Amino acid sequence: MVAIVGLVALSGCALLTSDTLEFSAQPATVSEDAQDSAQYDLVGVEERTLNRSVDVVGVERQIKATNHVATYERDLAIATSEAVGSVIVLSTPEMSVAGQSVNPVGSVPPRQLFETLAIDQAGISDVEKRGNRTTTVLGEEATVTIFDGTAEYSGQEVDVTMHLVRVNHEGDYVVGLAVHPTVMSPDQAGVDQMFEGIEHTGDE
Repeated sequence: MVAIVGLVALSGCALLTSDTLEFSAQPATVSEDAQDSAQYDLVGVEERTLNRSVDVVGVERQIKATNHVATYERDLAIATSEAVGSVIVLSTPEMSVAGQSVNPVGSVPPRQLFETLAIDQAGISDVEKRGNRTTTVLGEEATVTIFDGTAEYSGQEVDVTMHLVRVNHEGDYVVGLAVHPTVMSPDQAGVDQMFEGIEHTGDE
């Protein structure tokens, strides 16, 4: 299972509470039809609030950002291991203060974003970028960055492939992250079915 950790993502709607600027993303999830087609089950949807200080034109401001994380899993057991496929969908506000962006999610390189957002609880290691491809997310063509690595399942190391996609939609950044055994193609693991099935409340 993949867990989102260490996120420092903070423009959506802002509220001024004392000296604190508050920003909130709209939830992003995968449609039930896409889940059924790709054979993934919803593990849970979490709201995560983060607080940090930022320097804006020489003035320190307190930032409170509300993000949403939806987690999906699928049994992808292979001959040598009880592997699990994971898909994470994150929505985080595209925040800016005084014209200055304070959300690194929209600007950092894919490799850095991957390292910032995710760790594998089984222990992903030896991560290397393989290349890019395209898919459709929220009605627009989006670049998917592909990484290779290894993960441990039930005490055995398995070669895994990871897919990272990021789009800017309705004032939020929406990020999709998928992990599956490398012996399976993205189609077999249902990656693009899940990515193409992403729904974002902000589009309603």
